[in-house]
Amino acid sequence: MNKIIILFTIISILYSCNNGNRKRDTNNASNTDSLIILSELLINDSLNTKLLVNRAELYLKRGKIDPALRDLQLALELTPNDPDLFVLLSDIYFVLGQTDNSIAALKKSIRLNPDNYIPYLKLSETYLLLNNPKVAIQYANEAINIDRKNAESYYIKAMALLENRDTSSAILNLGISANLNKDNYMTYMQLGAIHTKRNDTLSKINFIKALDTKPNDERALYYLGMYYQEHSDFDKAIETFITISEYYPENKRIYYNMGYIYLVEFSDFENAKIMFQKAISINPRYVEAVYNLGRTLEAMGDYKGARVQYKKSLELLPNYPLAVQGMNRLDEMRLNKN
Repeated sequence: MNKIIILFTIISILYSCNNGNRKRDTNNASNTDSLIILSELLINDSLNTKLLVNRAELYLKRGKIDPALRDLQLALELTPNDPDLFVLLSDIYFVLGQTDNSIAALKKSIRLNPDNYIPYLKLSETYLLLNNPKVAIQYANEAINIDRKNAESYYIKAMALLENRDTSSAILNLGISANLNKDNYMTYMQLGAIHTKRNDTLSKINFIKALDTKPNDERALYYLGMYYQEHSDFDKAIETFITISEYYPENKRIYYNMGYIYLVEFSDFENAKIMFQKAISINPRYVEAVYNLGRTLEAMGDYKGARVQYKKSLELLPNYPLAVQGMNRLDEMRLNKN
């Protein structure tokens, strides 16, 4: 489960600051239209700082870094003491991988306007990505001191606390973030991951809350299904995995999970066979599914078919222990018959 928490941390950081420029707009057509309009306006008003900044932001969203930087540098020549421009500059440097310059730009913004929480929050985010959670916590606290009602500050602080192995404080800050913004999907997913690691029933509650913010979300549904499976509520688990299959039919894991439940918990070998075959059809190299199809066929008395699957497992993963054991079982059975 540590891997789940780390994954959520990375994803959440990338989608954190609502006011930042690291978020990307997926509506490329709309962006293109806006760029054309802004470029036409700038032909007649080439020194309009607001137009330059707006176009720089759109260029950045489209991943066009060089023109974004050119527009912003011109805007900075016109208004060199605008703190917001240094926040945007930090985003450009961040995308370029120039973290030192990104940090310097944010600190410059703070010097120009120490009462804006955004550069503190972005510094916290940056230091967290640089694996320096202690400094990240310090800047998150600065952001909170300026605006105690901003949910993202508590969220980023919680991520830093997790990296600093202070899980209890992280839960507290995630709770505050959730109370301030009840529509924050990643807050609930992170809480769900933490409580899953703790084997706490609160994980289910938080995955359900995540689904309230993003109905039928694939990840939230999957981890909810896993919760039911791990807590032996197999009917609910199957029901949840079936729901996922309706929206995300290419998710190989749900068929594997259903196959495993049918095989191990229900001894429903026919349905287990169908589910493992579906998982394999999506990914023929899914070695666990290949092996368990062999295990299912063995349970059904189709020893020839089982041997074929165990051999395939060993081709995919040489010396795969479970497949080796399966082959040995079949060999022993054949010897006993003789």
